Amino acid sequence: MEVTVEKRYQLVNIACDELIVPLWNGEELAQVYPDLEAAFGGTLSGLQADKEISGEAKAIAVVHGMGKVAAKKLMVVGMGAPEKFDFVAARNAWGRAAKTVASKGAGKTVVIDLPTTEHLGADRLAQAVTEAFGLAEYNYEGYRLKAKRESDPIAAVRILAADDAVEVVQSGVHVGKALVTGTNMARTLVNEPANYLTPCALKDAAVSVAKRYGMGIEILEKAKLEELGMGGVLSVAKGSELEPYVVAIKYQGKDSWDDVIGLVGKGVTFDTGGISIKPVAGMEDMKSDMGGAAAMIGAMEALGQMKPKVNVLMVIGTVENMPSGTAFRPSDVITTMSGKTVEIITTDAEGRLVLADCITYAKEQGVSCIVDAATLTGGIVVALGHFCSGAMTNDKALMDELLAAADVAGERLWQLPTFDEYRSLNKSRFADLKNSGGRFGHGIIGGVFLQEFVGETPWVHLDIAGTAYTSSTGDMQPAGGTGVMTRTIAQFVASRSQS
Repeated sequence: MEVTVEKRYQLVNIACDELIVPLWNGEELAQVYPDLEAAFGGTLSGLQADKEISGEAKAIAVVHGMGKVAAKKLMVVGMGAPEKFDFVAARNAWGRAAKTVASKGAGKTVVIDLPTTEHLGADRLAQAVTEAFGLAEYNYEGYRLKAKRESDPIAAVRILAADDAVEVVQSGVHVGKALVTGTNMARTLVNEPANYLTPCALKDAAVSVAKRYGMGIEILEKAKLEELGMGGVLSVAKGSELEPYVVAIKYQGKDSWDDVIGLVGKGVTFDTGGISIKPVAGMEDMKSDMGGAAAMIGAMEALGQMKPKVNVLMVIGTVENMPSGTAFRPSDVITTMSGKTVEIITTDAEGRLVLADCITYAKEQGVSCIVDAATLTGGIVVALGHFCSGAMTNDKALMDELLAAADVAGERLWQLPTFDEYRSLNKSRFADLKNSGGRFGHGIIGGVFLQEFVGETPWVHLDIAGTAYTSSTGDMQPAGGTGVMTRTIAQFVASRSQS
């Protein structure tokens, strides 16, 4: 789908499949668009009087052009109350419009009259439009024995902007495109079945992004993991015939390699639970257990397009957790890269072991802060459900940055505590730590386990176990991988860009 920006001109003369105009709650369409009202012979005001057209949120009305205007159809999209309008409301409104257009066949051309409001700048409005249409038209074809769709549902979106706003609108489109590309990439990675998205394939996906944008690449294979003492990654991989990898990608946006942001992602390409095997029901969804790594790879794709003046080191551990005669066991004591030993209580608490080594590696590379993302615990799903990701931290300032970034990105994020009482639950009789501190407060306990490896480095942990994969659909979200936190992470990094 192509998104372009052009100067606004007479709407009645614009040839396209769908001409989309916004309407605020309380506005009269005939007053806002008198040229359209005249072209339709005064019938639009009658449709609004009959409530066929409305400015209320979620309202969409489609009127056939019938030769009265150059567009085949006119779509009026309700924006809701102006005082309640924000980025999320804008994206939701355009998302509903995009879904309506996409459901009517392939190859549609869309023209959007960009609204003006004091509640949201033109760049953010354009970003909302771009994200909405890009996310709404996403489709994962999978491996069904059928023809792939021949063309995108929406071939082109043309945004009409005021003469003095074209440049800023183009800037918003650029950001939106980058975030859409990264999010949809993360979605596809999560949707891929585990026999296709192996640890090696996930490693290759990260490398592909790095090569595309000239980023630095370091791949740690099994022999190097053993040399570095990465017992967390290696232990989880023991039950699988597939070899593990740790991948480090360097994005350098500053002249000197300093003040480096560390991004760490869990890349368990399939999680059976290992010897502590999971129940059969729903195990097929455990292909999504690499959602944290997918979010980081997607964020790096977005950053490659946005080119912020920052330095970033992304580290992901790619591994498969399988039961076999060689798998690690409950009661084993392993030694992580940090030197800390861990008693294994359950092999289904494997992601924190992978992340522990990746965090240690990132620290040794000199990062100034760490943000990790992982489908870490079922406990976070119990606490927050499927609409909000959980966050934990040892640094309030960094947490405030992530919460602000999530707000700008339009993603739900909620902070949970990291009191010392929770950390004490990870103490072991036989090792420095144990990898499961019990059922109650499990989401927090998993987070503070990682805190033991962070030390004094400012850190935020994002638990996306409830949000990385969904069985429901929405205007901009088909069932499957969501790409959650890709946009938040990219926004957080970009917000640190030098002026």
